[in-house]
Amino acid sequence: MAAQHTSDLRIDVQEPASWSRRLAVTVPQERVKRTRQSVASQITRNVRLPGFRKGNIPHSLVEKQFGPAIEQETVDRVIQESYKEVLETGDFQPITQGVVENVHYHPGQDLTFEVHFEVHPRVEIASTGGFTVQRPAADVGDEDVESVLERIRSERGTVRVLEEGVADYNDEVTVELTDLDAEEGSEEAGARPFRFTLGEGQAIPDIEEAIRTLAPGAEGEFTVRYPDDFPDEELRGKEQRLRIRLTELSRRDLPALDDAFAQSLGEFETMDALRERVRADLQKENENRAEAEVRAGLVQQVIEANPFEVPPSMIDRYLGFMTGEAQQEGRAAQPRTPEQEERFSQVRQMLRPQAEAALKRMLVVEHLADREGLRATADEVDARVEKLAEEHGISPSDAWIQLEKGGQIQALESEITEDKVFEYLRSQNTVA
Repeated sequence: MAAQHTSDLRIDVQEPASWSRRLAVTVPQERVKRTRQSVASQITRNVRLPGFRKGNIPHSLVEKQFGPAIEQETVDRVIQESYKEVLETGDFQPITQGVVENVHYHPGQDLTFEVHFEVHPRVEIASTGGFTVQRPAADVGDEDVESVLERIRSERGTVRVLEEGVADYNDEVTVELTDLDAEEGSEEAGARPFRFTLGEGQAIPDIEEAIRTLAPGAEGEFTVRYPDDFPDEELRGKEQRLRIRLTELSRRDLPALDDAFAQSLGEFETMDALRERVRADLQKENENRAEAEVRAGLVQQVIEANPFEVPPSMIDRYLGFMTGEAQQEGRAAQPRTPEQEERFSQVRQMLRPQAEAALKRMLVVEHLADREGLRATADEVDARVEKLAEEHGISPSDAWIQLEKGGQIQALESEITEDKVFEYLRSQNTVA
């Protein structure tokens, strides 16, 4: 505990955590007395009592009738003014409202109280070099190109409903599943409808294989086994008897991958030109992904070598942005059922590690940017805007106006700053 003095206040500072401060504040009785006199005088000037002119009520009568109110107002005002003074003269950087506790006051004595709040996390990075990070391969294979082309081809296909034949992979099916092992009257009993595309992993393999034996309108009883890696642990490796009815079968007719198909996309004369564009786009995506993994690896090793904690309130606020709560502030919130609330809490808990990691990354970047003088300069922002303008075929002034209207200038500054920080980290470490 460190003792500090500001004017006539005594402050004992505790650090329960690197991101937390608890202050024990002692206000001398002389200050409390002056504040009480001010409160009593204010009440005397403003109160009205029958038989007395305003402002001329005897002090003894004011004390008798308003004594408890004077004491409470005195305590509230002393705490408010003292806490404000402590924050103005101390270097605490609170990020949450202070919570006041353990207030002790008796007339004629010092007033004491405790207040605790969270502060901006202390980031101290002593080691930034000597690390090795592997850069993932960014090569694009022919199968990667063909996979993208097949996806485009599928999007351009036409769907027809089949009245006969059996289902196959890539067909869209609507089925009704009935759990034959479910107790009668339970939620699991009765036919439940599902619609999905065979072969995309939306159903377990045994169910898909069963559906592939059915024609539209047909049904059958099957025993299926859940995979050992099924997400629901209770069902892993278990068998289940199902009645499966195929109520609708749709098949997508795909166009041929030829020059006419490439021309239908509006930008290409031949399939070779389309393949070249797809390969270039995939190459750029892979390079961006590889760069992101390098940066993640560098900052993770910096954090591991220089550990620090993130305040819970900061994580909670970031979770608010991740889950959309922050965007709903000020609007009438839709009430949630207990089940929805439980599910929402689970989602927040699941995302918490991700939120904490993202905040640590941002704090490391901010700390190094300030320490090493790597903040984006006005000239660098102008140069980046000119580059964007050239890419989009517009003037730099028009690009600047559009970015400013969209609130993107600050994001552009952050992007340039981050690029400079990671260039600095790359120069200190080995990227293999």
